[in-house]
Amino acid sequence: MRDNANHQCGYGNNRLTFGKGTQVMVTPAIQNPDPAVYQLKSPEFSNISVCLFTDFDSKVNVKPSTESNMIRLKSTSLDMKTMDSKSNGALAWSNSFDLGCNSTFNYTFHSSSEFPCDANVVEKGFETDMNLNFDNLIVIMLRIIFLKAVGFNLLMTLRLWSS
Repeated sequence: MRDNANHQCGYGNNRLTFGKGTQVMVTPAIQNPDPAVYQLKSPEFSNISVCLFTDFDSKVNVKPSTESNMIRLKSTSLDMKTMDSKSNGALAWSNSFDLGCNSTFNYTFHSSSEFPCDANVVEKGFETDMNLNFDNLIVIMLRIIFLKAVGFNLLMTLRLWSS
């Protein structure tokens, strides 16, 4: 049996060596994509608008913008290890308030007026873990008891030596 193929990849010394003109494409395995476009507008700066395109399939090709008043970045992949999932994301922004997020990415559109994006709301909902606070209190009490026991033993030892 003979192999007449033209091989472009070699393996040696724990390294892959590719021939001239070889392209390697890595695509993340995004499961159940649910693409959406979110438009965020700043209440302070009325001339800035941002479009966030999230959770789209790896096969969707998001190209940088050629328009002069809009900046659109190529897509990136985000690996969230805590949730064991991956997500694609792309971003576009403009200095004009009327940036059309609908037409920019052509997917389901959500305006920022529907969803409040306020850091103060997040801070109000922040709570500490009661178990962690209780455990810290127990550790402090045990340290105080230990120091009292060491002090008492030292005092009794000194009284015995002095008599």
